Amino acid sequence: MKKAVALGIVLAVAGLAVAGCRDDDDGTSLYVSSRAYKGHEADVDMNNLVNVYPSLVGTRLDDCQTCHKGGEVSETSKTYTVNPCSYCHLVANPDPDIISGAPSTYHDTLNPYGADYMSHGRDRDALEAIHSLDSDGDGYENGWEIHYVRYPGDPDSMPGQPSAPTYTMTWTEIASLPFHSQFLLMNAHKQAFDDYARYGGVKVKDLLSAAGVNLTGATSITVIAPDGFAKDYTISEIDNAFPYGLYDDGLAPGDFADPNQGFVNYPPADQIPSGLADMGTIPDEPWLLIAYRRDGADMDVSYLDPVSGKISGEGPYRLIIPQSTPGSPDRGSKYSPTTYADGYDYDENKDHNAGKCVKGVAAIRINPMPSGYEEFDWKNGGFSILEDKELIIYGHGVTGN
Repeated sequence: MKKAVALGIVLAVAGLAVAGCRDDDDGTSLYVSSRAYKGHEADVDMNNLVNVYPSLVGTRLDDCQTCHKGGEVSETSKTYTVNPCSYCHLVANPDPDIISGAPSTYHDTLNPYGADYMSHGRDRDALEAIHSLDSDGDGYENGWEIHYVRYPGDPDSMPGQPSAPTYTMTWTEIASLPFHSQFLLMNAHKQAFDDYARYGGVKVKDLLSAAGVNLTGATSITVIAPDGFAKDYTISEIDNAFPYGLYDDGLAPGDFADPNQGFVNYPPADQIPSGLADMGTIPDEPWLLIAYRRDGADMDVSYLDPVSGKISGEGPYRLIIPQSTPGSPDRGSKYSPTTYADGYDYDENKDHNAGKCVKGVAAIRINPMPSGYEEFDWKNGGFSILEDKELIIYGHGVTGN
């Protein structure tokens, strides 16, 4: 067991900008901060963490992953790793395709440090009580790992580790790769509108090949946006084209006597395949795509909206996944049922692929992470990556550039 860091040393503020500060009921100053996916910006547990360890404000430990873990799940034909954000969300929003491995309670999503925090009372006193423990069993006490901004609940994260090699792709490099264009349905889960759109960019398969990534032995990839949103994709989804999509015309608001009955947005006519008729098969071969153009124009760079606290925009890169089970559009779950009786109300069995896409892609991690390396800290400076129109690739099989 390594010698513990004195708690007073760890409590020293390291000159980082504080996200927010308020007074507690007893008049003491409290830090309020979170770099997590913005649905959790007021998370009480992370605010507990930065009040016991103010030096963590704004660092990667100021995030859900300090206490939560990902997990391996299985569907009928595949097994893959789910990142901590998506793994935790499976509790409230189960995926009907997953037959094993999904968590049934939030406690199931805790890593060893999170479990110790929970069992000791889930408050600031609990964090101080577990300061000298080695929750993840890697030989370093929690306080020591926190001092070096390493994850105290992950045995693969420890002081002194080298950072994972990264391969940085520039806008010029990505734009020079073979261009692929595909017209497809973006079927939303909750939103008021579905979209037909033409996306153009580079197949993920070609992008990784150009970066020199060897996918032999890889289990999946995780595509990450700088607000913390991330999605996992299998090697099969990278290597193979998806089934050809289907087209339903005449579902825009202007196509009905009651405009409220319409729920589909269509692109300009020159973006729709020539001769494509209602109920026809879309002729474009669909692939897992890193898109940088939509309907003939480059996508705007995404940014963090200061009012909503959520990512705004779509680009410069968006991961596009076509439907695995082609089908017609349906109204969002928040806008169904209706009285129209037209067969287009929300259907949970449809493939709602829009929610499986990722806006503002900053990084792609090839899973599993190689042993002995520390995770690339994409959350610090992630929006700068977007502004520079770069894309970071790291993990299994990545040697760097």
